[in-house]
Formats: sequence, structure tokens, C-alpha cells
Amino acid sequence: MILKLISDIVVFLSSTVKFAVGAAEVVTGNLGIPGTISNVLGGITGIIVFTYLGSYIRIWLIKRFPHRFNKKFSRSSRFLVKVREHAGLPGIAFLTPILLSIPVGVLLALDLTTHKVKIVSSMVFSCIFWSAVFFVPYYAFNINVIGWVKHMF
Repeated sequence: MILKLISDIVVFLSSTVKFAVGAAEVVTGNLGIPGTISNVLGGITGIIVFTYLGSYIRIWLIKRFPHRFNKKFSRSSRFLVKVREHAGLPGIAFLTPILLSIPVGVLLALDLTTHKVKIVSSMVFSCIFWSAVFFVPYYAFNINVIGWVKHMF
């Protein structure tokens, strides 16, 4: 019982930063519905925290690591700029749970708009969409979607 609670807490905390890692923990650890709920709630909590504290976090990061933010271009920064320019907030929200981490996606979204309710709603919708993609086939048909993704790459 305590071990299951600890595993749900670990899923919750890891999902606040990287949603897909929490989903993989739920599937590989066979944590069931409570693990799924921890995963979704962790993603939503991370989105809300980083949205409303994102400007303060950005200022702190730039002061703490000034050499890291003076880079001109890298492969990942070019990709992020392309996503931001071509897909906008819907594209960032779509890619955040699976490809980008929640802090990176939220900080990119904060660059696009200051309308925080719009950011939170689109990111939460994306988290719920991706949790349905991961967990409905897993629970309804016993199909391991994350295993399929691992085999593709």
C-alpha cells in the first residue's frame, strides 16, 4: 500500500515536468487507474505552476546561467523557433506533453501570448488528449502504445 502510494507520488512529480515519462512509468509499472490519475494531475499541475511562475523562472534562469542563454542557434533552438512560428500555440500545446517538456512548452507559449488562461486551457486539453492516446488502448484493449513507440524508434 505504501509502495503504491510512493509510486503514484513519483509519477505525479515526474509528470509535472515530463508528461510522457510519467505515462511510461504508469504502463511499465502497471499502476492502473490511480497511476493514470496521478499522471494527468501531475501534468496539469506542472502546466499551471509553470504558466503562472514562468516569467519569474525565466528571469532566475537567465541570471543563474547567463552563458547558456547567449547561444545564437543550435539544432534544438531552430526546431523550437520553427514550431513557434509555423504552428503557434496549438502546435506548441500539441507537442509539449510528448516531445517538449512542460516547462519548455509553457515558456515558449508565454513568448507567444500573455493570455495565461488560453495557455493553460490549450495545454490541459493536450495533456488529456495524449493521456487518452496512451491509456485508452492500454486499458480497453491491453495494447501497450508506449511499447509500440519504442519499437518504432
